[in-house]
Amino acid sequence: WLKLQRPHFEMAMEALRTAGLPQVNAELLQRWDESMSNAAARKDFTKLLKKIPLFAEATDAFRASLPDVVVPAEYGRGQVVFTQGRRQDWCAIVISGRLDRRLLREGAVSDMKIGETGPGAVVGDMGLLGLAELRTVSVVVNEPATLLLLTKGAFEELVRQTGGFAAYPLLEHAQGMQNLTGDKDGFCHLKCFNKLEPDFVLALCNELEPRLLYPGSIMMKEGDIGYEMFIVHAGQVNVEKGGRVIAELDGGVVLGELAVLGSDKRRTATVRCTDICLVYVLNGEVVQQMLEKFPTTKKIYDHEYIARLLKFELEKVGDEISQLDNFYGTAHPLRSKQVRYSILGQDDPDKSRQEAKKQYQALQNMSANMDQPLT
Repeated sequence: WLKLQRPHFEMAMEALRTAGLPQVNAELLQRWDESMSNAAARKDFTKLLKKIPLFAEATDAFRASLPDVVVPAEYGRGQVVFTQGRRQDWCAIVISGRLDRRLLREGAVSDMKIGETGPGAVVGDMGLLGLAELRTVSVVVNEPATLLLLTKGAFEELVRQTGGFAAYPLLEHAQGMQNLTGDKDGFCHLKCFNKLEPDFVLALCNELEPRLLYPGSIMMKEGDIGYEMFIVHAGQVNVEKGGRVIAELDGGVVLGELAVLGSDKRRTATVRCTDICLVYVLNGEVVQQMLEKFPTTKKIYDHEYIARLLKFELEKVGDEISQLDNFYGTAHPLRSKQVRYSILGQDDPDKSRQEAKKQYQALQNMSANMDQPLT
């Protein structure tokens, strides 16, 4: 079907492919197009796209045509890919190298590093999907990188020509989030902020990094060191401990605060996204500095932290006792009945007597029906 539409497809994409991009290297673009004319190379690239969460739910026709609309770009160490606050809507697929995500805080002179991304990652997807008009962070090259740039116009035209938004479920979910990122009032009224000072919550808005996480993405992993806390604005996540799901949560929850507020930075659980999630990320150092400015909120957070910590420690102690009991036997004396039943493997006498009574009663009923006495 797409081959029949090829002339129209190429004409529509010619202008959209490079519109608004910061750089276009004509020689590099030509080499890319030539490489993608090789069937084996194109097939390998489309396989790679299926592993990238943003494109995993796309149609096969979309992934097969994406090589024709991306633009390759090479960046050296220290080069800026894009800057926080700029009005841009293209994204970049990282093919090689490493990039730093940097956040400029309200009133700060310089930005701070808040994370890294590497091959297989996508940066700038908030703008591509229409969830943010301005760049929410700056991205700077840490190690020389090769990127594939994708404009919003080319992306939307390709979606339209390969089945539309209805054939791309993730995009339909993302469209439902488009009004959330600019809705400060809605954010301030999330249930996780009910007990906090309004001024603190408003100040918090200026320190957040909005981030999109896709189905199957791991927000945090049990046992890892963590320096960020997460506010889930929209979407669904599973909380897992020891590989077992212990909770299913919707938007309006705070996660990861134990590692941020406490001295032990190890994550106490794994959090996995089961849907596309709009998440606001707070750096631990920023949280601590803000709480010092709002002593009332700090007391509330301290109280909540202690309560959560005690609950976690009690659960951990319970798990340890259970493991020790399974390995060594219980640490407290057993009743003689429990010894016979649990250790010696003998039948429970109480249970045996109850079963015998049931059998005797059944035989009595049969005897009565037959008009014969039972002895």
